[in-house]
Amino acid sequence: MWTPDEAISLVRNGACELGLLGSATPVLLSGLDVLPVEEQPFVVVAAPGGRIEDDVTIHPDDLAGEKLIASRTGSLMRSIVDDITAGGRGAEIATIVDHRTSILPLVLTGVGVAVLPSSWTRLARRCGAVVARIEPTAHLHVAMVSLPAHLTPAAQAFLALTRSLAQKRAQDSSS
Repeated sequence: MWTPDEAISLVRNGACELGLLGSATPVLLSGLDVLPVEEQPFVVVAAPGGRIEDDVTIHPDDLAGEKLIASRTGSLMRSIVDDITAGGRGAEIATIVDHRTSILPLVLTGVGVAVLPSSWTRLARRCGAVVARIEPTAHLHVAMVSLPAHLTPAAQAFLALTRSLAQKRAQDSSS
């Protein structure tokens, strides 16, 4: 998994044609084309049967006494977890993971709860987890970056597909 800066560098240096990244703020760059894809609010994902109920809105104070699963320092997910633990709410980090794919299995086995982008909601619920909105929350700004020219036909097709998806999501959110 690359950081947003690493993905941007890979595209700028020509190591890859497209970079899909998420950041705390909208992506604004010079010298690269930026396609805003969507904004994803963060949610809390927990194992069923605990204090957190599915499809409700909770506040950071509601996480008092919870064990949290966190990513390494530097990600937006981690900064939200750090804000929760620093608020004197009694929540603490139970484990730190390197790969987001490790988070959901840890949640489901009861290690702790996690703060994840809302794009994880469908998968989490299919696996039996509960998902709650958290207010207030940050948003993950998802964007695709590319060089302004010289894309292969495959990269052009993928970019066109992503543009179509972004337009559909924008229309859906405005209606």
